[in-house]
Amino acid sequence: MVIYGQKLDKQEEEDGSKYRVHIDRVRFDLYAHSTMNELLWRMIMNRMAKNLVKFLSCAALSLMVWNTTIADVINDLNSFVEKSNQQLTKDLPGAFLFKHGFYVNQSFTRFDPGSSSNSGHTVIEECGGNFDGSDYEEQHPATARLITFQLGTWTWVKIVLNNARPDTLYTAWLRIKAKDREGNSFGGSPLTNGGATPLSPGTALDSLGQISPWNNAGSSNLVNGFMTNSDGNGSLIVNLDFPLHGGRYPFNEISSEALENIRALQNPSAKAIPVAIVNPNDDNIDAPFTIRIVSHCQDGLGHGLSPGNRETWFDWPPM
Repeated sequence: MVIYGQKLDKQEEEDGSKYRVHIDRVRFDLYAHSTMNELLWRMIMNRMAKNLVKFLSCAALSLMVWNTTIADVINDLNSFVEKSNQQLTKDLPGAFLFKHGFYVNQSFTRFDPGSSSNSGHTVIEECGGNFDGSDYEEQHPATARLITFQLGTWTWVKIVLNNARPDTLYTAWLRIKAKDREGNSFGGSPLTNGGATPLSPGTALDSLGQISPWNNAGSSNLVNGFMTNSDGNGSLIVNLDFPLHGGRYPFNEISSEALENIRALQNPSAKAIPVAIVNPNDDNIDAPFTIRIVSHCQDGLGHGLSPGNRETWFDWPPM
């Protein structure tokens, strides 16, 4: 069991010293196996992920825990795992749970609203409001949070956005291109040659290709997209069929027909091969982000495998 990101703040109160423990990442080694139907197995895993997230967020193990120690946290989590195993084997005899689990609950870093995205557009210019940088922040105190639960080759992801631009389409992107210690580039999408790909399961590649610029004018209904409400709040939940942390994006899951479509209309050298996900916090890796949240204030549409014209709002991991 490994607990990451402990931040201990000592505070004095009338009844003595108390400590706050902030936990933003938890990794644990567990095991999973089943001979059951894959769809049913994924449903069970999805339920377990939601239960663990609720558990880690409750009073017994919240992100701000008073009068506790790391040992208490580990004991509580071990108890949860044991109870989960008991419930799973009761529901599904012969199955056993968990392998290389990883839980993350962290804030995104806010991108400067006056800085240009890779398409050359800024939040201030394209998303409304005649504000300079400081006034814009007062008018739009937006925040975003990432919650993930990774289990073997599967990851449950939730992104929560608050106080952003109302009634706006946002999409999430996964970085797969970086530079090594000598400045040499590596990675990138083998389909489009871009530096990022939609935060989506590999099984969604065909449908994303259908609404990409070479096939379609775009869509507001995307697996990696969500709309904010009238208050500027929104959320995205995605079930990924690969490990987000330390894994590879499965471009090999694209169909032969969709691959040939990309070769004919966009990139003749497109390949269906997996590519490593990059993390700027890893040693000797130069990358701007792992996950990026962008808005589409100009046309209100997403463009499949291409981010299109967009405005950058948030990056993760926090820098």
